[in-house]
Order: sequence, then structure tokens, then C-alpha cells
Amino acid sequence: MDYGVVLDLETTGINCETDRIIEIGLIEFGVGESGKPAIITMYSGLEDPELPLSPEVQKLTGLTDDMVRGQKIDWPLVRKILERASIVVAHNADFDRSFMQKRSEYAGLDLHWACSFKHIDWENKGYRTRALNYLAADHGFVNPFAHRALFDCATTFRIMEPYFAEMVQRSYYREVRVFATRAPFETKDKLRTNRYRWDNERRVWFKDVLEDQLPVEREFLKTDVYTGMQDMHQEESLTSC
Repeated sequence: MDYGVVLDLETTGINCETDRIIEIGLIEFGVGESGKPAIITMYSGLEDPELPLSPEVQKLTGLTDDMVRGQKIDWPLVRKILERASIVVAHNADFDRSFMQKRSEYAGLDLHWACSFKHIDWENKGYRTRALNYLAADHGFVNPFAHRALFDCATTFRIMEPYFAEMVQRSYYREVRVFATRAPFETKDKLRTNRYRWDNERRVWFKDVLEDQLPVEREFLKTDVYTGMQDMHQEESLTSC
């Protein structure tokens, strides 16, 4: 049997350089001959950040200063669980991984991460949003305690389980940022509809895609954006999730 982990963090903010972890949730799962993940163990722990939680964090998570005061995550247990994992799954894995990599307990671990946000092709499955709680609702259930780590882990496990093989496969794909360089102004609505975002600093529309999506993206730009003119789009490889 192979092993994996679904991981979720709650933090004091979004900057891994200055903010701190206040809660961790882990769901360890096994994958046998059927290829389907099955839950083995769960762990949840709180951590005192040794500074007051902001009103925004308290409202978002439901955690209070009293709840985290004096609390300590069992980091040796967390490491033990991660050490035997072949894959770590998170929804928006770049965020969780950035905080985990700052922990000394993570040192020396060479983990492969999969992102249920980007490595499952939700759009082609008919889902218009990749937000975790909306995906839960679209799959017929509700996360009763959103932004509490273990409940978000359980939600992530439930939405990714039917698409586990796809997610694993696509987690090894290269991620590419596509720039619609010098796109005609009148195509901005088409770009926005196709989920391009505006980079105000570089003054260009861009979109991040996995390499298997590049042919479709190139065709869109050629036919819908650079119609009757030279295709001037550019591509830039990004660090894989």
C-alpha cells in the first residue's frame, strides 16, 4: 500500500516570512490496488503564535486568543506522518507548502505536492469556481466549519477522491504563465472571460495553465485575440505546485 496526506493550515496571515501557523490538519490515506484513496488516520493541532490574533483571522477561523494560548502542535507526529507520504495534497498547495518549508521540522523532507485547486481540471468538468466550499456545495455537501484545518482537510479529501488519479498525474505537469502580449484593447472582455488577469506592473494580460492545456490556450489566442495579425503571446515556465 502507498500512503498520502491531505494537509491544511490556518495562519495569522498570508505572508510565510512574517506570519505564523496557528492550526494544522492532516488526513493520512492509503492507496491500494484499487487506486482509490481510503482514510487511515487524522490529526489536528493548535499552535500558540505568541501574538494576538487579528479580528479578521478570528472572524475567518472562529479561533480566539484563549483557544490557542499555550497550545503546541505535535510536530514530531506531523513529521512521522509526512515521512511515509508519497504525496501531500492541499487545496492551493503553494500557500500551505510555503509555510511548511519554513518549519525546522520540515528540513530534509523531499515531498511531492499535489494541488486539488489546480491539478484537477474543474472547468472542463463544468465547475465555474475552484473555491473549496463552493466545490463542496456542487458535490452535494456542506463544510460545517470552513477555515478550520481538519474540516478543510476532510472537504478536500471528499472533493478530490473521485479525481485522484487525474490529480496525481497532472501534479507532475509543468506550469506555464501565458502572456497575451500586445493584445488588442478590444479583446479585453474575451481575455477576462477566459480567466486572464491583468498585470498592472507589466501592463499585460496573463493566465497560468498546466502544460496539457497549452494547445487549447494557444488556439484561443490565435483565433480570438490575435485575429488577422501576428500571434505575439509569450510563455514562461513557473515552479510546479
